[in-house]
Amino acid sequence: MGSNKSGFINENNLIYALNGKKFKDLNENLRNFTKFLFNNINYNDQIFAYEGKYGQKPDLVVQVNGISKNISVKIGSGNSVHQENISLFTNFLNYIGISQQLIFELLKYHWGDDTLNGTGKTRVSSKEYKQKHPKEIELLNTEINKKEYLNKFVNRFLFQGKSSEYDIVDTLYYGNCELGHWASRDEIINYINSENFNSDAIHFGPLNYQVWNRCLNFNPNTENRRQVMQIKWPNLLQDLLNIERKRKLNE
Repeated sequence: MGSNKSGFINENNLIYALNGKKFKDLNENLRNFTKFLFNNINYNDQIFAYEGKYGQKPDLVVQVNGISKNISVKIGSGNSVHQENISLFTNFLNYIGISQQLIFELLKYHWGDDTLNGTGKTRVSSKEYKQKHPKEIELLNTEINKKEYLNKFVNRFLFQGKSSEYDIVDTLYYGNCELGHWASRDEIINYINSENFNSDAIHFGPLNYQVWNRCLNFNPNTENRRQVMQIKWPNLLQDLLNIERKRKLNE
């Protein structure tokens, strides 16, 4: 994944390339993108773009003729798409109806120290834990990838985040000003629901769960990162290309 700094620079570059410009003045890539966002955009229509709200999923907002679209922007590889404190996430699991037994299995994987709260004296890597507990990981994956749960996870991780009051992403954009790939929220949801994603990792469709830092060496400087779960989309670009191919077949 690109650094946060490079991501912010890329988002600012996109805003600069779009804001105040007329559709006719955009490069081919951004014309195609804005045409995707606004089907009826005209040659002389003016475009406005600005940053999304701090801490929320939309990185930028694009507006034409008073209509706004919320965009999540990604760049680089191994994309991290979400993170939050493990206690907040387990509250969410409980809220949507995941069983207490499976929440415990997730906690045991998360902490990797034979406890449910991270107080164990011996810690193991995610690789070692998965090798020792494949059945538990499989049971957890079977449950969290049921459609009634999967869509809730995808919405939290990709589109709205930790609060139902946050703005919702309309489109995910991967790339820079010159070259990009994109998909709407509906396209991504339909794709995730229609494909089979097999993995020995804890996963939600194509999205993988990990601990920000398992802190196996008990380093006090990174100990607090053990409390944070992260979601990554390792094959984001390839999945967007798959979605684009499906879109073209339906045109």
